[in-house]
Amino acid sequence: MTEISRLVYVYQRRAYKLMTNLKTIFLFLLFFTLHKVYAQVSPPVFQCIRSDTLFWSPTINSCGSFVSTEIFYSATFDGPYSIIATIPDENTTSYHHSVSGNAYYFLKSNHDCPGLISTPSDTLDNLALAVTTLEKVTVTEDGVLISWYDNGDAKTVGYIIYRSTAQGTIPIDTVFGTGTLEYLDPTAMAEARSESYYVLAIDQCGNTGLFDLPHNTIHLQTEVDYCGQFIKLNWNPYGIWPNGNETVEIWLGIDGDPLAFEHRVQPTDTLAYLTGIEDNRAYCVAIKYQEKGTNVISTSNTVCETTDVINPLTKLLIRNVSVNPDGRIEVLWDHNANADLKILDMNRGNRQNDLQSLTDLNDSRTADDRVVFIDLNANAVDEVYYYQVSAADDCDSTSQSNVMASIVLNAEAKSATQTQLDWTRFDATGRTSLETRLCRIEEDGTERLLFSGQDDSRQFLDMLERPATGTLCYVVKVLHTNSDGIDTLVATSNRVCVLPKVGVFIPNAFVPAGTNQVFRPEFANLGAISEFNMQVFNRWGGLLFESTIPELGWDGTQDGNELQPGVYLYCIKVTQVDGKSEILSGAITLLR
Repeated sequence: MTEISRLVYVYQRRAYKLMTNLKTIFLFLLFFTLHKVYAQVSPPVFQCIRSDTLFWSPTINSCGSFVSTEIFYSATFDGPYSIIATIPDENTTSYHHSVSGNAYYFLKSNHDCPGLISTPSDTLDNLALAVTTLEKVTVTEDGVLISWYDNGDAKTVGYIIYRSTAQGTIPIDTVFGTGTLEYLDPTAMAEARSESYYVLAIDQCGNTGLFDLPHNTIHLQTEVDYCGQFIKLNWNPYGIWPNGNETVEIWLGIDGDPLAFEHRVQPTDTLAYLTGIEDNRAYCVAIKYQEKGTNVISTSNTVCETTDVINPLTKLLIRNVSVNPDGRIEVLWDHNANADLKILDMNRGNRQNDLQSLTDLNDSRTADDRVVFIDLNANAVDEVYYYQVSAADDCDSTSQSNVMASIVLNAEAKSATQTQLDWTRFDATGRTSLETRLCRIEEDGTERLLFSGQDDSRQFLDMLERPATGTLCYVVKVLHTNSDGIDTLVATSNRVCVLPKVGVFIPNAFVPAGTNQVFRPEFANLGAISEFNMQVFNRWGGLLFESTIPELGWDGTQDGNELQPGVYLYCIKVTQVDGKSEILSGAITLLR
């Protein structure tokens, strides 16, 4: 082993011995200290002071025999204290000490225990128990929860809960233990009224503290307004906190949902309204107060109302006025069918500002929001009709829909190949015309588009390539939409039909032996004729010839005898199948 290694070894051994000695010394000192701490004479249990009498209970000390109980007194808490009584009887557990003013006491037990220290009891005084300050009272599902702060008085062993009633302020229960700082009152009537509470401390002698200011529960009352569609909330304030109120909140639950924050009102408010209430729904409401600067919250009773409020008319509009294929005017209108209405009328007039009630719609109301009304008494061919729906709900609030007019289409045959068409403008408040279409209805029922464009001129001349063989029918269709552009509909006019004119050609001369051997008119649309009559006269008015058949003409004879060349007169009357008649007269030259 080298010299360095030897020296290291020696120092390690010395350090080990030193640590062992220090450990031994530490354990000895710890034992001595604990022995001194626990080797004491325990004092009596100082219970309370009542009417200048001190009460205690003895404590067993096994270190030696009982000698006396010593009572110490001072006029101040900080002393000095002097012994005022030495009681040699171990069974004596009270002492009367008449004193004026404040008095402070502690007790000691004197036992024959040489070397041991007699420790003092708790220091009690003859002062009233400290006032107990309430933290809050709050309404719960199970009653009213009362909580308070520890009053910090060593004499306190429990608390008495008082409630104000019609018979006065009475104790309702007592809780023991200074760690218990709340109580649930299951007998409270917080749903019906505001309950008022006090909490007083109590000591082992039954002494109680003084009454502090009471705390009252928040009592919420509600009232549903049928016509206003709101719930009126009224409550008493929680105005006792020394810091004041920081927030007052309304909490709301609908149809069984848990209460949730709805909105905040002013700290001084005791009146609020829940608006926009819907009919036949369950609304549950509570009020919550929070103390300023703390997390202390007091909640009112919860009031639940199944509402009975008016279902207002939230929608009323005419979407379309159109003439159906049967020639009747259909009015398509919308409303909310659940509305509580006492008046619902369809109004009609020939002018927009002169509408009269046409029929009561209330009697025929269904559960459908969308309704089609058919006007059975309208002359859709000749008259323009304006329509509007008016209503009054059960609370006398009135509403009117927009106004919309029917479209009237007129047609006039100008010739065998030309028909003049014109129509009234699309007129509807709240609706915008997108496109106007004029269609001719073919014999097979299909529609041929003649015109498409904006509803400006509202007239059109239909020119056929050749004369029609029958009636021509037309219809106007206007595409329109609402202000949002999402409700495009078609307003249809009346369907109008005309018979083209027969298109007659009358020659001014004929040659019986030539190409035109007879005199008769030529018709472009012979099928349009229902009645025909042609008469030929001489210059003195004598009747020479008469025919009721368009194809049968005059050959220039009378009773089989050829007449002399010259000028003769004719009168032709043509009646079309639509009942329109036309008389044509003139002169015809007979040539030979």
